[in-house]
Amino acid sequence: MNHQSGESSETAIDYLQLFLAHSTDAWAEYDITGQYLAINQAGAAMLNLSPSEIVGKTNARLADTGAATLGLDLAIQQVLTTAKSLTVIHHFSVEGECKFYEVNYTPVLVQGQVTRVFSMGREITQYQRLVKLAQTQTAPDEQHPPTNGSPFDAATLWNQPIVGAEMPDSDSASIPAAIDPSDRTYRPLTHPLTRQRTGYGLERADQMRRNAELLQVVLDNIPQYIFWKDRNSVYLGCNRRWAEMAGIGAPENVVGMTEYDLPWTDEQKVWYLKCDRRVMDTNTPMLRIKESQLQADGQTTWRETSKLPIHDAEGNVIGLLGTIEDVTDRKRAEDLLRQSEAKFRQLAQREELLNRLSNQIRDSLNLDTTLQTVVREVRQLLDTDRVIVYRFGQNWQGSVIVEDVISPWDSVLGDIGADDCFAAQYAERYLQGRVRAIDDIHTAGLDECHVQFLAQMQVKANLIVPIVIRNELWGLLIAHECRGVRIWLETDMDLLEHLAGQAAIAIQQAELYAQAQAAAEQARSQTQQLQTTLYELQRTQTQLIQTEKMSSLGQLIAGIAHEINNPVNFIHGNLTYITNYVHDLVQLVRLYQRCYPQPIAEIETKVEMIELEFLIDDLSKILSSVRMGSERIRQIVLSLRNFSRLDEAEMKPVDIHEGIDSTLLILQHRLKNRSNGTEIQVVRHYGKLPPIECYAVQLNQVLMNIISNAIDALDSTNLPTTRGNASGSVQPKTITIYTDVLPGDRHAVIRICDNGAGIPAEIQTRLFDPFFTTKPVGKGTGLGLSISYQIVVEKHGGNLKCSSVPGQGTEFWIEIPISQGDNPLHSF
Repeated sequence: MNHQSGESSETAIDYLQLFLAHSTDAWAEYDITGQYLAINQAGAAMLNLSPSEIVGKTNARLADTGAATLGLDLAIQQVLTTAKSLTVIHHFSVEGECKFYEVNYTPVLVQGQVTRVFSMGREITQYQRLVKLAQTQTAPDEQHPPTNGSPFDAATLWNQPIVGAEMPDSDSASIPAAIDPSDRTYRPLTHPLTRQRTGYGLERADQMRRNAELLQVVLDNIPQYIFWKDRNSVYLGCNRRWAEMAGIGAPENVVGMTEYDLPWTDEQKVWYLKCDRRVMDTNTPMLRIKESQLQADGQTTWRETSKLPIHDAEGNVIGLLGTIEDVTDRKRAEDLLRQSEAKFRQLAQREELLNRLSNQIRDSLNLDTTLQTVVREVRQLLDTDRVIVYRFGQNWQGSVIVEDVISPWDSVLGDIGADDCFAAQYAERYLQGRVRAIDDIHTAGLDECHVQFLAQMQVKANLIVPIVIRNELWGLLIAHECRGVRIWLETDMDLLEHLAGQAAIAIQQAELYAQAQAAAEQARSQTQQLQTTLYELQRTQTQLIQTEKMSSLGQLIAGIAHEINNPVNFIHGNLTYITNYVHDLVQLVRLYQRCYPQPIAEIETKVEMIELEFLIDDLSKILSSVRMGSERIRQIVLSLRNFSRLDEAEMKPVDIHEGIDSTLLILQHRLKNRSNGTEIQVVRHYGKLPPIECYAVQLNQVLMNIISNAIDALDSTNLPTTRGNASGSVQPKTITIYTDVLPGDRHAVIRICDNGAGIPAEIQTRLFDPFFTTKPVGKGTGLGLSISYQIVVEKHGGNLKCSSVPGQGTEFWIEIPISQGDNPLHSF
């Protein structure tokens, strides 16, 4: 090898760097200390680093930063020690995924000494799987011999000839499928021996040859096949591997050759030249083009070729650099995988169908839907013309209950006539699990009557599988081929058998479901009757309890009112006389004081002792207080009588406001003078209500229940401080009562609101249920609001509803007709 000038060396290195930069494989260059001299982007990505983070460092140093490079360092040291190439499979975590790379380490020898090491790595994660798949598929065993019509035969595929090309990101329509060998469109513009006439000049061509010689030492040690050409597709050089593949002996023999001087086929020659023209005319690299190539030894192999344009200092394209890698095994494995995937995709589709039907059977229990899905999916998956479910009746005759058929074939749904050839012995065979595949009805040995019966349905081949339920032949699942004869495969039979089994399960479950539904319906009817009876009993019990309770309360209140009323009336009636007597006595004392201004010492002592003036003044105040107290007691007695209204059991017009005030008076002890020191304010906003026709006692009971609940709600609520109040005082607990007449003047409304904690939405729906309560045991019966609902809605034809927002309080809306002539319950 001749020594070249420094300028030539720099140009050669530029070519090499160009090649490495455009390579999609992981390339790296190391010196004899294992330090990175260069690495391309693909190589850096393999280590999850950038090229700038790697160059100038050793793998051991990179390992200190967390990079998984110790395996690389061991391989490099072995190559430096043995001066021999080495191929190692490494695994790295790339983007969170474990990937395998096959890395080839090649020493560069100068005068027998290693001066540097080149490495080239390619991801083989998927390829390893392909190889394993190929190994398992290439040797069929005796138990699973290849069958005619099977999706693929790996042994045949592995040995078949390969011809063609796969060109990424190219328009395949622009490349002829068959090229006339006599067509010289893509031959070089000039013969290599006269290329000095092309305008590039001998000097430039000589420069390129000198660069090529400098590259030779490096390129001969690279595991790829390398070549380079001038602008006219004339070879200027190659590495030793490419020369051996082309059968030209030494690499220097390629200089001056064209594709037509090499042992390619005519189609290959024109194809290669067209690719050259595209790269150089468009100034665009073509990377990883898969193409078949005829070698000098007559073997056709698959190569992965990349071609890169080479530029001069001004950026003009002056040639191209090509690299080739033998991917025959990989290409065959990929083809094998594609065919294998087709087979397993079909198996997966069948498995998915079985799973879907199983889920549908479990979920829907709808027999018609399930069977219709079975026949539709089977017809599509087997690509046949008609699939039916035939159900037996008496004497082994029956009808088609489900069908899926494509045009132009006739439908056979329903009664298809009698098949007199189907005898009991056939039924016995199907009952034992017989699956019958008829490839051709005319050559299957069928009785003539059976052939005619099938011909009437346009059937030329069919596949029959029994549907057996509880050891009885329920029916048949049948696939009809109408367009011609058909050889049924074992996979077809297996599919139909599995689906017949699923259909049997669906039918059995549907029958059990129908029986369960009938039993459930009967039980549901009985349960409904029991629930209605229980509800009526609860209502009756509630009404009896509350009626007795209110009757007792009314009698108690009436008795108390009577007993209190008598002495109060006595006191109230005598207060006038007492007042007059006291007035007269005071007047008499004043008269004595005027007539005897100087009483005896004993009288003066007594006056001072009893504080006569204070006594006279305070006696007047005491009499006034007694009068007010007696009036208060009389009002309480009147309110008690109004609340109980034992004399008003019938419906009559009453003053609603009077009932509200009476209720508040009875509950006064819970509103004022409370043990915790806080009071509940009651705010009344009374509208102008006419007398309301109602059951006064029952309506007072409703008011008592709702106002009592409002007090309970406020007792359990801690209100926040008043906004803007610097003293931090809490908001007052308040019950607000509104009354008004609704538009139309036919209904009155009473709204009772509190500013408590509110009622959760899930509880609001159950407020009026009997015996439902959120209060602790012993604090509430759960009857108050239920009875109130009955009184307002059922007794008065009104409406009782609750509106509450948690954290903002609760409002009860009581709406009743003003006159019971407007009560819809009394209009019949």
